Amino acid sequence: MRRAFPYIATLLVVGVIAAVFVLRPTPFIGVTSASMASSLAKKLPAAAEVGCEEAGEDAWTCAAAAAASDRSYEVSINGFGCWTATPAGRAQIGTPPTLTGCITVFDH
Repeated sequence: MRRAFPYIATLLVVGVIAAVFVLRPTPFIGVTSASMASSLAKKLPAAAEVGCEEAGEDAWTCAAAAAASDRSYEVSINGFGCWTATPAGRAQIGTPPTLTGCITVFDH
């Protein structure tokens, strides 16, 4: 067992680092408009297209075009890639007040 310990410990450390990278890659590779749009689109019901533009440090403006309506969101993002999106403008029936999520490696 003593001979296997260094190998098991190494595999465990590599596994933890890989999991952190997959779940929260933003500190390592940053945020792009495509990754922000992809992450937001997963939280929107039936959003046909989502496009995002950087609006400042840790701030984004995203537009979602669905078959029934168009909606804009003001998005704030933290250093770990987790974000909060608030609908811009007047509230619409059926629109949640805020959306939250995190950018993962699958959004890049």
